[in-house]
Amino acid sequence: MGKLSPSFLWSGASCTSFDEVDQPRLPADDWVRVRTRYGGICGSDLGTIYLHSSPYLEPLTSFPYTFGHESLGTIGETGPAAADFEPGERVVVEPLLGCTARGIQPVCRFCERGLVGLCERTNEGNLAPGLSIGFCKDTGGSWSDTFVAHQSQIYRVPGGISDENALMVEPCSTAVHAALQNLPRDDETVLILGAGTIGLCVLAALRALGSKADILVVCRYDFQAEAAKKLGASAVLSSAKGHDLYAGVAAATNAKLFTPMVGKSILVGGADRIFECVGTHSAIDDALRFVRGGGRVVLVGMPGMAKLDLTSVFVKEAEVRASFCYSRREEWAGRNWSTFELTLDLMKRGLLDLGWMVTHKFALRDYKKAFELLRHKGKHSVIKAAFTFDH
Repeated sequence: MGKLSPSFLWSGASCTSFDEVDQPRLPADDWVRVRTRYGGICGSDLGTIYLHSSPYLEPLTSFPYTFGHESLGTIGETGPAAADFEPGERVVVEPLLGCTARGIQPVCRFCERGLVGLCERTNEGNLAPGLSIGFCKDTGGSWSDTFVAHQSQIYRVPGGISDENALMVEPCSTAVHAALQNLPRDDETVLILGAGTIGLCVLAALRALGSKADILVVCRYDFQAEAAKKLGASAVLSSAKGHDLYAGVAAATNAKLFTPMVGKSILVGGADRIFECVGTHSAIDDALRFVRGGGRVVLVGMPGMAKLDLTSVFVKEAEVRASFCYSRREEWAGRNWSTFELTLDLMKRGLLDLGWMVTHKFALRDYKKAFELLRHKGKHSVIKAAFTFDH
């Protein structure tokens, strides 16, 4: 039915519905209630609504849950053992629900190293299963008036950072983590495949972290190309209908382009590092063909089930890595940071100013209008959309 009429997917007759629900309780004394000001709309949220998400994640989720893992809010209620947060303080919330949030001691081997995204106990402890806020029935989510978070997940927003820029901390932290784990040399050529929110944030993160590499960005729409140039792209390549992306990448990277009798073209040569920020099987397949021999493809966009030709990886001895969410222990400038902490610091110092990327805002009651507009984001020049709440 959704294929015939996408609006059926959020009509209440499918898995997504608009309901009045009770506020989630504080799961423990060291938890905090956050009053939502902005709840960002992520591509992974839309993928779930459209039933495109992989069934792989089902055991790591609990239903019914309230959407929303991107947030800017203010402190509301605090548990008696929570840190000394003041009511009304502006905060952003790192949504991952690892061992500490779940009250598990000792923590797993990954949480001990700060790699909360790799936590092995996301269906244990004092919470229902869920990788993060927004996919766990016990926490609520930012597509609601309030939600709850463990004190370890909460970061104060410094003065001077706008509400819109603060909302971008979560998606930008994903990009900062990917960039830090895969920083290119200044003499390398980087290709960012996809110029949605995450692709543009990867570009912004690389430049904020000081990269002088030649960075090419593949854009589908003119407004994305303008955004990429504003953020420091060396060049933009178009994937729009009527443009030969393979020829464009070959020319930009001085690669040789060949076309087999059957199937997609191939490149001999290509980019040194590729950040794949779309997540579709077609885009991932393109990324594997665009990388040079011995190069690296970094999967940043959330993928699902995909049919891929892995011959290029084999023939080129290419490296394929993934970057998922963020870390509590990033090494940068001689110290250890959480990704959220580093992103906020870069914003405070004026190296990341992304508030302008929040192009569309909607009251939650206008969710149908929001989803209809996001179906045609190219037509409406949407980069980041968010639900707003009055407090």
